Amino acid sequence: MGRAIKLVLYYFAYQLLFLFLATGIDAIITVASGTEITINFKPGAMAISLGMIVSALVMTWHLIHFHYVKFGKESIHETSTKIILLSIPLLLSAQFISGVLNESLDLSDINQDLFLSMSHNFFGFLSIALIIPILEELLFRGAIEGNLLKKGWKPKWAILVSALIFGLVHGNPAQIPFAFLIGLLFGWLYYRTGSVIPGIVGHVINNTFGAVTMLTSTKEEMSQTTMETLGTTPTYLLLALALIVFAVMIRIMDKNLPATAPQIGITDEQN
Repeated sequence: MGRAIKLVLYYFAYQLLFLFLATGIDAIITVASGTEITINFKPGAMAISLGMIVSALVMTWHLIHFHYVKFGKESIHETSTKIILLSIPLLLSAQFISGVLNESLDLSDINQDLFLSMSHNFFGFLSIALIIPILEELLFRGAIEGNLLKKGWKPKWAILVSALIFGLVHGNPAQIPFAFLIGLLFGWLYYRTGSVIPGIVGHVINNTFGAVTMLTSTKEEMSQTTMETLGTTPTYLLLALALIVFAVMIRIMDKNLPATAPQIGITDEQN
């Protein structure tokens, strides 16, 4: 667990550092333009987006440079195209099920305004849809879960702990249960394939869908649940379909994957 705690601290430290720098530069530009800074000053979405994307890129560099994971061009070919294609309906069905369950908890979304603002600029959209998913799979599945498995943890505990950490670091009540549930599936796929690629694909699809939805919806529309948007009957029908697809795909994936796989790209170094 020592590595997991250390990496999470690095994760937050880089975020705080580059968000501080980005918002500080934003404040300087604001003053230079002749606008007075008051106690109610809030940094712009562009500054926050740039801070997030730079911190994610630096953390990704940190994981690779200090050999927590190995990730390069060859990593794209670690998992067969067949497995990646099979994982997509599995992940989509799981994301719909988890989303509906998460909405039923009616938890507060403290980051809604921030994500809506970020989705409306290029760097914010890029960080949400692509950069952050890649980093989070390298960190939570590759560096954390992979290390726990390498140290001899039972797979169920390695998957559970990495998913729990993944959920908690989001810090937003409305995101934590969903991130935890989908993190269990990402963790299972990582354990069975030995690669972060299926998780990255699913994570990018999920986040891109969310970013596009935020980009094309109003705040009021974003506050509506799936049931409020589609209606009760269509939601239950889609939920039933998603459960069937999920069960079928789990069975198919289970037959097509080895019982276990070496966690590709995991090193013994713990810098």
